[in-house]
Parts: sequence; C-alpha cells; structure tokens
Amino acid sequence: MAPPIRRDCALGGVVLAGAFVLLFTRSYVVWSVWDPSPWLRLAPLLLLAVAQCHRSSSPRFALALGLVGEGADTVLGPSIGGLIMWSDVLYAVSVYGSSRLAWRLLYGNLAFLVVSTITIWATTRSFRVFVLAVFYIGLVAISPALTGFSVREHREKAEVERLRSAQTARLAELDHQAAVIAERARMARELHDVIANHLSAVAVQSTAALSVKSLDEARLRETLEVIRESSVQGLTEMRRMIGLLRSENTPEEPVSVPRLAETDRLVEHVRRAGLVVDIEIVGVVRELPTPVDLAAYRVVQETLTNALKHATPQRLRLVFAYRADDVVITGENGIDPEHVTGLPGARAGLVGMSERVSLLGGLFEAGPRDGRWHLRAELPCGDDVVLDAGIDNAPTGPKGGTG
Repeated sequence: MAPPIRRDCALGGVVLAGAFVLLFTRSYVVWSVWDPSPWLRLAPLLLLAVAQCHRSSSPRFALALGLVGEGADTVLGPSIGGLIMWSDVLYAVSVYGSSRLAWRLLYGNLAFLVVSTITIWATTRSFRVFVLAVFYIGLVAISPALTGFSVREHREKAEVERLRSAQTARLAELDHQAAVIAERARMARELHDVIANHLSAVAVQSTAALSVKSLDEARLRETLEVIRESSVQGLTEMRRMIGLLRSENTPEEPVSVPRLAETDRLVEHVRRAGLVVDIEIVGVVRELPTPVDLAAYRVVQETLTNALKHATPQRLRLVFAYRADDVVITGENGIDPEHVTGLPGARAGLVGMSERVSLLGGLFEAGPRDGRWHLRAELPCGDDVVLDAGIDNAPTGPKGGTG
C-alpha cells in the first residue's frame, strides 16, 4: 500500500472512530417518518471512511463513493460524523483532483444549494428554515470546496515558483558553462598565438639545420641564435600568461596589449628564420581600438607563422589597408601544388583567427585560390565594435588551410 493511502486510511480511521462515538450518543437527525437503528447507520459511515482512504490517490473514486455514502446517511438521518467525513472528501477532491473535476464539483454544489433552498422555501414558506438551510448546505457543500480551491491555488503557486527557481538555477548553470567555454576558448587562442610563432621558428630552423649536411660555422651560429631567441621569447610570453592566470586580483598596472603597429618585431623575427616578407600599407596609419589592435596583431602573427611553416617559396606578401570604418589585412603566399586541397596542420590557428575576427563583427576567410594561399580579415573600427562577446556566433572554421 502506497504511503499516501496509508496516511489517508489512518485519517479516515480516526474520523470514523469519532463518528462512532457521535453515532451512539445519538448525534444525528431523526426524521419524523422513521428512526433507523444505529447499527444500520454504520453502513454509510463505513462507505465514507473507505472514500477517505482514497481521498488523495483516487479523488474521482472517493467522490463517487462518498456521494453514495452521504446520500444514504442523509436518507437515514444526517449524522455529524458523516457530515465531517463528507466535507473532508469534498475538500480533498478540490485539492487533489483535476482542475476540471474541482470546478465541476463547485458548480454542482452551487446548483444543489440553489435547488435545495428554493425547494425548502417552496414547501415550508418559513424564512427561518430557509436561512438555516442556506447556511447549513453552504457550510457542508460550498465551504470545503472553496477551502480546497484556496489550498490548491497556493500549491500551484508554490509549484510555479519551484519550477521558476529550478529554471533560474539551470539558466545560471548554462551561463556558467558558457562563460567557462568562452574563457577556455580565449585561453586556447592566446596560448596558440603566443607560443606557436616562437616554436614554429624553432622547428623550422632546427629542421633546416638538420637537413643540411654541412653548415659553415657562421650559418650554424646564426641558426642557433634564432632558435635561442625564439625559445627565450616563447618562455617569456608563457611565464607572463601563467602569471596573469595565477593572479588572484586585477593587476594594478595595465597589461601591455600588442598592437598592429608593433608587428615589425614579428616580421624581423621570421625574416631571420628565412621568410621573405613584403609589407604594403594603404591609407593613413591611425590608432585603432584596443580589441581591434590586438586581433589585428594576432592575425598578422598567425599569418607569419603559417607562411613560415608552409609557404613555397618562402615568401609572403602582406597588405594593411586602413579604411574609414575598418582595417583590412590580406596575405598571400605560394603553396606546394601537391597539397593545395589538403595542407597539413592542426587548423587551430585559422580557427582562432576566425573567432577573433567574428567576435568583433568582422569578416574572415582563408584558403587556396589559383595555386596560392590567400587570407583576408576585415576588422571594423567604428564606435559599435563589440568589446566583450561570446563564441556562440563564431563560425565553425575558415574555408580550409593550415594552422
């Protein structure tokens, strides 16, 4: 037996015991036409007690059984115990039954009140009896239903608040997850852009040194200097980022943000590693918003890294176009015809560039065209530049290529 039924049966048993006491103290109405034995009056009370056992688990069944029991009790002579149990059944149906059943019960009781009082007035013509009937039937039939409706309304409001609270907690959890994902993506972009450039130079130079059977001392020394410089710069950048990540508070001094105008050091670095870089500037060089400057610097940095690894021959052409509302960075270099459709690489760099440009509301594309590798990034510089955006709207990746 389910716990609600045990609870309801326990309640029904207690009320039934009280009804027995009231019954055998003759606490019931005696009709003028007949006076049945108290033992006969036990049957309706037992039906009402069974109805109480199903008051919350099966409200419709409890209502039907209680209606039969209360009807029989009224015919034999209404008892106080029967009225108490019947009122509890009406209350339970209003609380635990369906909304449709509860409203039907209320309307049915109102109709019963109107018909009964009109009938009593028509047969007795006694105002005293009429008023007593109104209050008696209203107290027995209408009051429990209205009380049940009030409790039902409070329960429904509590359930709505519980669902709203759960939904708010879920939304907060989703916001937290989105923030974590966005932060992880940002850290991944920064780590890749900061370290990949230096490690690529190390890899290219070490590969070149190993591939040449005999290097003169001057060339070997120059190669080792480039490797050492790249390693030291990479370690410096890594330590700076680790320091920022471990810092519990916001740094008192502003963190230096790389700018597009400071790419000379990057260009000189890859030139020493063997890449020929041609730069053309179109328009008037001006100061850019900090997010745009950082994104442009990282795009140039990753473009130089990719060209150093994949350009064939080792030559790259960069164009910085300063326009009225944006700055456009384009890059072009040769590629191995055998790998035009599928250049090697993890593609993390291209994905990072695409995300950076997309977060600012710009356009990015990169891929092979006419036997060469082309890259184009348009970065808006207006007052409506997005300074803090998530990665939800970032594209899944550029049109192909390496990273």
